[in-house]
Amino acid sequence: MKKRCIVLFLLAGILIPLPAATISVLVIETGLPPGMGATESASVWESGLMDAFFDAGHIVSNAPILRLEETPGSEFPPEVRRDFDAARIGGSDFFVMVLIKYRGVPPETEQEEPREITIKLFSVSSGKLIYEMSAAAKAWGSSQEAFLDAKRNAGYLIPRLSRRG
Repeated sequence: MKKRCIVLFLLAGILIPLPAATISVLVIETGLPPGMGATESASVWESGLMDAFFDAGHIVSNAPILRLEETPGSEFPPEVRRDFDAARIGGSDFFVMVLIKYRGVPPETEQEEPREITIKLFSVSSGKLIYEMSAAAKAWGSSQEAFLDAKRNAGYLIPRLSRRG
């Protein structure tokens, strides 16, 4: 009986494909001095989003956190275009761009809190924006709180990953 259940389980796993998307995540910071390293907020948001996508059964990769002087508009700047093209070449279905905007004043530490967070979901095949949202930027009590907030916000994107545009 046990062998029969195992064989049926294995056959079901082979014959019924699971809908997993391949997602590439890029975090962009703006409003900080050029010489400063990536902030804790950027790393926490990147980890939180990637963790949520992975927990939902998707394949996730990331590009290095990027620092830009200006917030990208509707067109990708060359630095972002390179990462988007790498995601396309790598076979990603979706590209998630997280824009973390800071106040623009030199922080005293690398613990600078974001002023605004925007998350954009793109279809890699068409290059079209599928969904855009703003996340509440606030002073989190700990990096764990920020991580859980990032995961919660990723939950708004997950239902949209079934649309391959």
